[in-house]
Amino acid sequence: MKPTTAKGWLLDTHALLWMLHGDKRLSKKARELIDGNLPLYHSSASFWEMAIKLSGKGFDFEVEDDWEQVFPEELKRIGVPLLSPTILDFRLLQDLPKHHGDPFDRLLVCQATRNRLGIISADNSLDAYGVMRAW
Repeated sequence: MKPTTAKGWLLDTHALLWMLHGDKRLSKKARELIDGNLPLYHSSASFWEMAIKLSGKGFDFEVEDDWEQVFPEELKRIGVPLLSPTILDFRLLQDLPKHHGDPFDRLLVCQATRNRLGIISADNSLDAYGVMRAW
């Protein structure tokens, strides 16, 4: 059963990047939650995903060459703490049904579930996991 309240919000990688770049694709609801009262978090899994994508075709917008410095500094400045996966998250991942093939999103689901967070994401395939998602 999907929780009806979250104690905070975990940013999916695209939401994180769009927030940092002020991209208009970020939905009105996502912007409201980002500016809201509940805490926001970002995952180190998002940086893993960025590195993988940037080593290939990249994104459909420019990402700073020194993103590994710029993004963490900006996230710290605006008060969005890092949530690193733990062994318990990986254990949850082992048993997570394969509704979604993206390993980064699957890890975010585990982190959100274990920490009682919702996920800010446009990806409605995450709904199959029963995690609270907003967009």
